[in-house]
Amino acid sequence: MSALENYKAARHPVPGTMLRWHLYGAGLENLGRDGRPEEVEVPQYGPNELLVRQDACGLCFSDTKVIALGANHPRLTGRDLARDPVVLGHEVAVTVVGVGENLRDRFKVGDRFVVQADVFYQGVSMAYGYVIPGGLAEYSVIPQEIIEGDEGCYLLPVRPETGYVESALTEPWACVVSAYAQAHREGIKPGGRMLVIAPDSDSDLRTLIQPGCAPAVVVEWYVQERLHQQLLQLQSQCGFRLERLENVDVTAWQAEQFTPEQRFDDILILGAVAPEIIEGVSRALANHGIVNLTGTPPLPRKLSLDIGRIHYNWHHYLGTPSSNPVDAYRETRTADLLPGGVAWFIGAGGPMGQMHVQRAVQHAAPPRKIVCTDVDAARLQSVADRFGRLAQERGIALHTLNPAETGPEPFDAALYRLSDGRGFDDIVSMVPVPAVNEQAAGYLAPGGWFNIFAGVARGTLCLLDVNRIVRERVRFIGSSGSSLADMRETLERVERGELSTNASLAAIGGMEAAAEGLRAVKEGRFPGKTLIFPHIHNLPLTPLPELKERFPTVYARLQDGQFWTREAEEELLRLLLDPA
Repeated sequence: MSALENYKAARHPVPGTMLRWHLYGAGLENLGRDGRPEEVEVPQYGPNELLVRQDACGLCFSDTKVIALGANHPRLTGRDLARDPVVLGHEVAVTVVGVGENLRDRFKVGDRFVVQADVFYQGVSMAYGYVIPGGLAEYSVIPQEIIEGDEGCYLLPVRPETGYVESALTEPWACVVSAYAQAHREGIKPGGRMLVIAPDSDSDLRTLIQPGCAPAVVVEWYVQERLHQQLLQLQSQCGFRLERLENVDVTAWQAEQFTPEQRFDDILILGAVAPEIIEGVSRALANHGIVNLTGTPPLPRKLSLDIGRIHYNWHHYLGTPSSNPVDAYRETRTADLLPGGVAWFIGAGGPMGQMHVQRAVQHAAPPRKIVCTDVDAARLQSVADRFGRLAQERGIALHTLNPAETGPEPFDAALYRLSDGRGFDDIVSMVPVPAVNEQAAGYLAPGGWFNIFAGVARGTLCLLDVNRIVRERVRFIGSSGSSLADMRETLERVERGELSTNASLAAIGGMEAAAEGLRAVKEGRFPGKTLIFPHIHNLPLTPLPELKERFPTVYARLQDGQFWTREAEEELLRLLLDPA
């Protein structure tokens, strides 16, 4: 039996030592020792734990954020990295090589999994590659927190024939899948907290608050007498607690002053209010909270709203010109790309941008026109090279546009022309620059949705046209990470042949190449994903086109000379695998 067959079946003995990368503080100079991984003992595992071999680890821009911030990273606050270093890597495919005695009825040696990194155990975040040592090690222990997590087991089974690369890249792809599955509630949150502001409105709250669908607490601020009487009547029917804010300046509210229990799940604004009031109360919105602007007359200016919290805290701003607040909760479309519409991808040339474009081109009901913009000419050209032919075959008009080359006025004129003079049905931004997103929002078509995919810090403000939210049903959405369900759906699509995560791969390296790989990710050196094979040694960071000279038999197995395949992976492992 060959070394590769033994490797796949996990028949080789587990060595006593292994290589692992440790981050001892902020800065790439604090990764490893003298720029190399360290040799350490293979960790011991307990009766309720697994020992896994880490077969492939994708490198993520999030990893570079940890390197830049060190112990100041939000997930590592208070951790002394000099004494307790972090092991990065959360896009991981693993194989079980050791099973604790209490788990032998559930797992066996040779089982393969991908790890859903956003682990929660008893309400506490235990993220893989942050709190739990991650993928930049040859072996790792899967603790009880992953196996018995709050959502169940955070290991998703992988079929034996599925490649290591396509398995590991399920994690970043799940974030893309999740971005188009975002949705808000279709009504108020039962048992939640609601703030009502209604100085002058002919709305009827009885269409919104009913027995069985009522908040636990309703807080009034400047509510007209007629609606106050309605709330008293509804209180007797539904049993919520009714409170009034007195002598409070909501325009001075700051997000930091509210505990999670004090925040509002629904903020209902009926009729005319000053822009400063909407800006102030939005800072008290809870996770997944909704600001509902019902019957709001035209505001005199755009509002300064926190797009960081749209992205990270799932804040939603809804509106309707009618006097019925229920209408604002009812959407006429989903967060997915509008079939037959016009879509604009900002920052399309980067790894995540190319995933979004690939998904759009391969979509069962794709847009009829896709516009891709990026300031990097080489990366933008790669979008056309990688997806142009497929787009043409599917009848999709794929356009690329570089604002750095055109200049501002020609760029704006081109966007106007390419959006048929009416704007874009979908705008997806991979660029965490407030000014870029603020300007781009002006190109939304009526009913268009703006997906803030790039992570911008909480507290990042943008001027958004709320009048269009109310009158034209434009929407701003965001998401961070993915759920277990998102990852399961993504893996199933990969294994059914409906999605090629392999097509996202741009460069590979062996274990020693991880530091250079992370530097390349930070620099945006490659148009796609960079991935490390922990059990391949002394393979320098290698863009896929360079395989033609270094490993011609591997290159010959790429699809169209540019896309990774299972066959290319098999050949690489056959040539270079270190069976230990």
